[in-house]
Amino acid sequence: MNDRPLVELCYDHLGGRLAERLADRLVELGWVTADPPGVTPLGWSGLAALGLDLAPLTASRRAPVAMCGRHIGAHLGFLLQRHLLAAGWLAHTPDGLAVTPAGAEGLRRLGVILED
Repeated sequence: MNDRPLVELCYDHLGGRLAERLADRLVELGWVTADPPGVTPLGWSGLAALGLDLAPLTASRRAPVAMCGRHIGAHLGFLLQRHLLAAGWLAHTPDGLAVTPAGAEGLRRLGVILED
């Protein structure tokens, strides 16, 4: 059993097991590169198809993409966290954040494994 939470915040972006699995999947899909960190052309279109607006990545002085341990940090990490909340895939709970039923379905369709 893993005592680490499935979803948590790491500064202003997603942390926890979900963030690691999402990062792994985005790299696996070829949407994000880990070294050097970045969004690929395929990732720009794939993330846009999910409804994620990546325009702020090019309009900010903030680092666009960085790996924060095993998950995605920097501006892309923040945009992913904000989008998943706005899309209803994550919800605030008294204990932090949780994956909603719609989020579980969407993440599974994306190929992210939620179960341990």
